[in-house]
Amino acid sequence: MKENNGISDEKNAEKPSEMQKVAKSYSSGWRYAEYAFQYGVSIVLCTLGGYWLDNWLNTGNWLLIIGVLFGSVAGFVNLLRGLNYKGPKVK
Repeated sequence: MKENNGISDEKNAEKPSEMQKVAKSYSSGWRYAEYAFQYGVSIVLCTLGGYWLDNWLNTGNWLLIIGVLFGSVAGFVNLLRGLNYKGPKVK
């Protein structure tokens, strides 16, 4: 069995392993998938809210259209904020 003198541990601590690189790439991919999911959910929820308000207030389809537009803009703003987020700086 090979003995470990501690020097290689310091080198390995600075250099990420292959599994750490793969895990980091998957986590960043899931982050982008989460933003896309939030974009869709905001559109659907605002559309359903507009539909419900139209039926409750008998206003035709005006609030439905406003709900779709509001959900699209809110989801897009959230998407841009997430994609432009730099994250905490790591030493």
